[in-house]
Amino acid sequence: MSRLFVYDENMTDERAKITVAKMAAISDIVAPEKQYIQYTAKGEVTVMGGCVIAVGETSVFKTVETALTKANLDQGSDFAHGSDYYIYICDPGTDDQDEIYLISLNSSWPDGDAWDDTNTRKLGGFHYGRVRNVDDYGQAINTSGSVRGSGWESNTRVDIIPNSVWTTKHRPKCEPSSMVYLGNALWGDIYLSSDDGANGLQSVYGGTPITGTEGLNWYIAGERARRVGKRLPDYMEFTVAADGSPQGLDASNTNGWTATTNTARTTVGQIANAVSALNICDLVGNVWKWLNELMHDPTATTGAWHDVFSGYGQAYMYSATGLHALIGGGNWHSGVHCGSRAVSCGSYPWYVITHIGVWCVCDSL
Repeated sequence: MSRLFVYDENMTDERAKITVAKMAAISDIVAPEKQYIQYTAKGEVTVMGGCVIAVGETSVFKTVETALTKANLDQGSDFAHGSDYYIYICDPGTDDQDEIYLISLNSSWPDGDAWDDTNTRKLGGFHYGRVRNVDDYGQAINTSGSVRGSGWESNTRVDIIPNSVWTTKHRPKCEPSSMVYLGNALWGDIYLSSDDGANGLQSVYGGTPITGTEGLNWYIAGERARRVGKRLPDYMEFTVAADGSPQGLDASNTNGWTATTNTARTTVGQIANAVSALNICDLVGNVWKWLNELMHDPTATTGAWHDVFSGYGQAYMYSATGLHALIGGGNWHSGVHCGSRAVSCGSYPWYVITHIGVWCVCDSL
């Protein structure tokens, strides 16, 4: 390590000069809280005052509390359902001008010839999508404010998803797009996992949930999740994330893709009621979700080696299908069996079948 600073009151030694680049090297963004951008009203997020932020090599800004809306978009006049947005602080280039905030669909820097990585800095972002209306305790309510009161199932809106707002200091370890904060240092995908085209998984609006149709089983689900820095949830994590999703219906897809007449999966995020209190779509219905918990069939009595992994070793079990992995939520034709606590204990982890998919979580940075 080389010496970065020396004491030289005349600052003739280059190492003694305090520059923006040196300030940025010593500290990233200095903010009063990790969540220095927060959802504050429908269609609005607010940048907290008192943050010290270096932009490029020539400017340092100290923020004042600033509300950002669709008026801050770098292109277009409104937010688009199912899209990820990124928030930038921008240096306008002259000393007498304050910072500019832009919201962009671009993940590198804002749109326009004036901006690049030398005069902008990404502060965070959010997802614009389906939100369930809840009370101060996060419980699903109807339009009158009653917890699970009459008609509560349809009380949703399209908005900036409040718990999708992330910053450089408050975010998951993985890429944060299309995720929400679940609390307790845990983030979850907003949408069921689909194929990302690179042997991993992605959370995207309108995606087709990956299942055994693409060769998915419990082991492969875990491997694909790992490649994008995520993992499978346990049963408790799943039920907490799914709470507030209405129970499925036999004769209708109103509350989720659950009608007993359905014959296949559907794309994610399409059903207005099928969203949890933590603003996650399709955890109830559409496809079952692999969970990171295993059990053993308690009814078998004689142990033996079983060659069930086809080249990956063998399992010592008390029946050929004795090891089971839990799956949650229900699938496309499970009707009233679908729900936020619905669980099936009958699928072995090497099972490849069309109606089991995956939903992923990630720990906080």
